[in-house]
Amino acid sequence: MVIIIVILSVLLLFLLERVLYKKFWDKGLSIRIRFLDYSAHEGGTGTVEEQIANRNYLPLPFLHAKFECGAGISFDNTENVSTSDRNYKNDIFSVLFYQRVTRRLTFRALKRGYYAIRSADLVGEDLFYSVHMVRSFPQDSDFYIYPKLIDTSAFDQPLKKLIGDMTAKTFLLPDPFEFRGIRDYTISDPMNTINWKASARSGNLMVNQYNSTTTKRIVIFLNLEDETLIHHGPLHEESMRIAASLAERLLHEGFPVSMISNGRDCETREEFPRFDLQSVSQVQEIFRMLARTDLRFEKRNYAEIVHDEMKLPDYTQAGYILISPSMKQELQEEFRALSQEAAAIYVTPLYDNMDYRIEENPGFTAIRWEVKGHA
Repeated sequence: MVIIIVILSVLLLFLLERVLYKKFWDKGLSIRIRFLDYSAHEGGTGTVEEQIANRNYLPLPFLHAKFECGAGISFDNTENVSTSDRNYKNDIFSVLFYQRVTRRLTFRALKRGYYAIRSADLVGEDLFYSVHMVRSFPQDSDFYIYPKLIDTSAFDQPLKKLIGDMTAKTFLLPDPFEFRGIRDYTISDPMNTINWKASARSGNLMVNQYNSTTTKRIVIFLNLEDETLIHHGPLHEESMRIAASLAERLLHEGFPVSMISNGRDCETREEFPRFDLQSVSQVQEIFRMLARTDLRFEKRNYAEIVHDEMKLPDYTQAGYILISPSMKQELQEEFRALSQEAAAIYVTPLYDNMDYRIEENPGFTAIRWEVKGHA
C-alpha cells in the first residue's frame, strides 16, 4: 500500500510540475540580443550580447536561445552555429529562479552588408525534460559592415591632375555674402546688383561688388550595373571599396564630396538619393549607404545619371570620378561629353583576363584597376 501511495504521489507531483511549467514557464522570462558595436569595416570585429532574465520561481535548467543573422558575420566560437545563407545560433543556458545570465559572442565582419536581429526564440524544458515549450521574443538590433578602406596612393597623380584641371576649368563666381564695395553701373551688370540708396545719393546708378569664390566639389559616380547578363559581384564590391576610400580621403583633405550611386537599399529597394557632404564627420552617411546596397536589385542605366548631371548649371565647376566596371559605349559617350567641360577620371575595376575597352580621350584620365579573380 505504501508503495502505491508513493507511486501515486510521484505521479501527482510529475503531473503538477508539467501543468505548472506549461502554464507559467515564461512568466517573467525575457531575452535581449543586441550588437554592442554599431559598425565595422570588412575584416573588423564586433560583439553580440545575449542576456536572459528569469523573474520567476520556476528554474529553467535547460534553455535554448536561438536567433539568426546574415552569413557575412562569422562567430569566433562556431559551436552551436549552423550556416547556410544565414547564420543560425543556438546556445544553451541554465537559468535559476530570479536570475539573469549574460554572455558575449565575438565575431568577424566578413562581408559588406546590413545585418539585423529581429527575433529570438527561447525553447525550454521542465525539470523532467518531458515538456517542450517555445516562445518568440521580438528584437531590434542592427549592425553595419562597411566596405574595406583600401590604399589610394595609386590615385595621387590622377587626383592632382583632376584638381589642377578643376582650377583651370572653373570660373570665378560672385559670393553674395562677401560684400566688397560699390562702383559705377555698367551695361553688363545685372539689375539685382544695383544699390538704389547709393544711386539716389550720388545721382548715378551704382552697383554692389562682391568678392569671388571658387567651387571645388568632387562628385563620385558609382555605377553598379552589369554590362551583360553575367553578374560580377566582386567587381562591384571593389568599386564600393574604391568609392568609400576616395570619399574619406577627399573629405579629409578638405574637399566637399558628392556621391551618386544607382544601387538600391536592401530593405526599401529604393534608389539612394545623392549625397552631398562637406566634412569628414559626415562620411559615415556614405559608408552606411554602401553597407545597405543590395546588388541583386535592378539598377538604373548610369548613362542617364551622367546626362542628368550635365543639366545642372554649375556642373562645369566640379571634378568627376566615375567608378564603373561597365564599359558600355553609351556610358562612355556621356562621360566623354561631360569631360569636355569638367575635370574627370574614369576608373574601371576589372579582372586581369578581361579586355579593357575604354577609348582614349584627352578629356579624362582613364585608370584600369586590377581585381583578383577571373571572369
